[in-house]
Amino acid sequence: MLKIFATVVECNGFQNAQIALNISQSTLSTHIANLEAKLGSRLCERGRAGFKLTRAGEETYEGAQDLFRSIESFEARMGRVHGTESRRFRIGVIDTVVTSREVGLDRAVAAFGAAYPDVFVDLEISPPQLLERSLAEGRRDIVIGPLSQSVPAFEYREVTVERHALYCGRDHPWFGRPDAGITRADLMATQFSVRAYRYFDDVYRFGKAKANASVSNMEAQEIMVLSGRYVGFLPDHAAARWVEAGLMRAVRPADWGLTSRFLIAFDPAGELRPLKRAFQRLVCTPAPAAADA
Repeated sequence: MLKIFATVVECNGFQNAQIALNISQSTLSTHIANLEAKLGSRLCERGRAGFKLTRAGEETYEGAQDLFRSIESFEARMGRVHGTESRRFRIGVIDTVVTSREVGLDRAVAAFGAAYPDVFVDLEISPPQLLERSLAEGRRDIVIGPLSQSVPAFEYREVTVERHALYCGRDHPWFGRPDAGITRADLMATQFSVRAYRYFDDVYRFGKAKANASVSNMEAQEIMVLSGRYVGFLPDHAAARWVEAGLMRAVRPADWGLTSRFLIAFDPAGELRPLKRAFQRLVCTPAPAAADA
């Protein structure tokens, strides 16, 4: 029941949690009600006003995280004592990394698996704003993405600098127009899809453009751009396949493009320190040069 409650908190409510847990909302509500009865306190407010933790709920969530970490530590210790150790290495990463050859996460995972065949690898895709939080709460061992570098205890290393451009789809009025014929006034008048986690960066980049839609990840942004109704920022490597297929184009990339620093971060303390450093080195190793045809 504590794990179900933690999922509800991390999903910011019952609706998203029932999807994540694949159970009905009535069953989910029953589990939470039973937990509240066992603990003797109301953990959250739910209703028309939205989902909100009570003070008891906040303390319960934090205590549950401590409990989960203690259980994992106990399991690891007993595994070492009784010779049944199976370490789990939990990686958190932003979406749309698979097309980035500079990050080369697939290469790093392959090399890591070869070097540590007995380690269970748990790879999770998360929004950027949750990556550092999952690291701080002990739910991930290492994370990769456009991080804020806001936690002094963490160790950060730059992986790459990712190039983004403003894109429009084939059915957008700009698709057949040359860049020289697309003005800032045109941008202010078009439908603009912004990244929710970089809302103000996107909006104020052009002197407070109007946001007409928002997305939580890059795959959602691809859908918005491909619709032909919206323009929005995408990493060049993610948009490349659509550009090659003639379904998307970059708009004034020299003027309106931007860069995003990709970082890898981990807490250098703890039993998994050797694994963290090994994986960090693999991710930060440059990709081998392509062989000549």
